[in-house]
Amino acid sequence: MRAYDDVDPLDYLGGYNVEDIQLICCQPDASTMWLIPAPVQTRFIQSLEETEMIFGNMELILNWDFLRARPKGKELVKYESPVDRSPSVDDVKRVLNGTINSFRITDAYPRYFRVTGSGEVRRLEASIDSVSGELLLNNGTPPWWSFYDTNPSDLAGCQGLNGPMAIVVSEETPQGIIGETLSKFSIWSLYITFVLAVARFIRLQCSDLRMRIPYENLPSCDRLLDICEGIYAARAEGELEVEEVLYWTLVNIYRSPHMLLEYTKPD
Repeated sequence: MRAYDDVDPLDYLGGYNVEDIQLICCQPDASTMWLIPAPVQTRFIQSLEETEMIFGNMELILNWDFLRARPKGKELVKYESPVDRSPSVDDVKRVLNGTINSFRITDAYPRYFRVTGSGEVRRLEASIDSVSGELLLNNGTPPWWSFYDTNPSDLAGCQGLNGPMAIVVSEETPQGIIGETLSKFSIWSLYITFVLAVARFIRLQCSDLRMRIPYENLPSCDRLLDICEGIYAARAEGELEVEEVLYWTLVNIYRSPHMLLEYTKPD
């Protein structure tokens, strides 16, 4: 990008690192053939006429697919937007009928894109430039489509390629576990998850505090500890009857708040 200063004559990219900017140039010819049977194409032309009668114009949608190494899980991101100034139905019909070989698409898509760290594709906020072009149906055997940029901004950078072109600013993607989490779920999702988890933990710690008051912060637990040690000693000596008596004594103490208060009074 350093070698081609005329890519950004209006200085849309002045605030970005030059290493994050990429010039994308494509050949005008499509990579697939227009393999549409004649009856299907005839029915398509009829559907265009019906669309014109109902809606007054046709809807044309163009999209870009961007492939990146990161973030994981969002390597392929898409930009899709309907064309505001769609070509007329008559022009499209005449191209399909063979009367003419091309029609013009005005403001087909933005010339400048910004790919965010979370994997979203947006139009560069400061830019107003859009790409217009001629969509040409080459009547070969079989036929194929071509898109020619009618106002290429950087022929030197594209080395003679006058097909679809775009200038993309790819923001830095955070790395590591936190970075990948942010890339997949965004900062808001991580924040909400963290807040909910912390709130749930605090709620569990603070819920039903009044139910724990009789059993926490007792003045003295020495007598209760003596009963517990007696239970372990009786079990070790094989005195199971004594162990059972001590066990039920401890249970009855905890069942009765009055007895619990009496047994935990300081000496």
